[in-house]
Amino acid sequence: MRHSIVSLQENIYSAWPANGGIWIWDNEILVSYNRAGFDPSSGFHRISEQGRQCVFSRSFDGGAIWKEVPFDNDIYNKECKQVPRGGFDFAKEGFVMRVGKPAVKIETEIFIVSYDRGNTWDGPYIFPSFGHPLTSRTSYHLEGVKTMRAFMSYSMVKAQKSSGYTDRAFVALTEDGCQSWQFVGEITADAPRSVMPIAVRLKDGTLVASLRRRMKTSTAVDDYWIEVKRSNDDGRTWHSATRAADTYNYNNPSNTNGNPPAMCKLDDETIVLVYGRREPGASGIYFKISKDGGRNFINETQLRFAPDTEDIGYPRVVVRSDGRCVVVYYIATEDHPVQHIEATIFDASG
Repeated sequence: MRHSIVSLQENIYSAWPANGGIWIWDNEILVSYNRAGFDPSSGFHRISEQGRQCVFSRSFDGGAIWKEVPFDNDIYNKECKQVPRGGFDFAKEGFVMRVGKPAVKIETEIFIVSYDRGNTWDGPYIFPSFGHPLTSRTSYHLEGVKTMRAFMSYSMVKAQKSSGYTDRAFVALTEDGCQSWQFVGEITADAPRSVMPIAVRLKDGTLVASLRRRMKTSTAVDDYWIEVKRSNDDGRTWHSATRAADTYNYNNPSNTNGNPPAMCKLDDETIVLVYGRREPGASGIYFKISKDGGRNFINETQLRFAPDTEDIGYPRVVVRSDGRCVVVYYIATEDHPVQHIEATIFDASG
């Protein structure tokens, strides 16, 4: 196991790779996250309301050394463009999409694209609303020259959800390079919040998606967990829900909104699930594995221990060609007490 600094600046708060995205080409890894000034008076997330930016960092050696990539945040102030005639060409090897704006509360229909592995960007472009405000982050599968399956979420009217948490995860599909989109199906239909879906596809075609979930309880502390579901029809219907991991400790709880999942698949179809657990005096970054297609997750292993803060996590994970995983997350430590971005290279194969 090896840890490395992705982004660390004095009095700068950097966080939420899960909101930005991660991409890999052999040993080259690109990750996106958010940044602004450090403000200790601003609440749980000690980030300034002013000057929030989208940031990209890149590694050329599989996650050991990282360097920030120049990016002009003024792209988000521009008028939204029409998708080019003929749509985007997903077959171009350097194509990537980044969904959303730099913000703490995610409510956006915006996305930007790159054809050169995130060195230059074009946009912004806009998703259809599907009848609700979108709360999506970057999560998609490229399935053909013009075909992309996106794992998204929208915000329902509060009166429609008894839990009070309005996010609901769903799947959308474009077959013409983002010129038009089809609503494929909802991943959940029950009361708890479901958001930030991440999916892998097995060799038999099954989709396995992990979700961030939250539910009000009869106590002062909500319930937070990672749920995993399966689909055999390309995301139209979902089944076999399993509570894969807890993102809080019910014996040492705190109301800190849980944590989203990160997920990747090894060559032998082992699914690796990474998540943060927010717990007073004992927060950390963990992973579990599934050997049965996402039905059960076992062998919880701690990657990082963060006793000084509950404001950590939001991971993204990729698997390298040598089978090792690289997870990027935000954390604060005794040596570096302001939230920053770090990475861990680890072997999940056992």
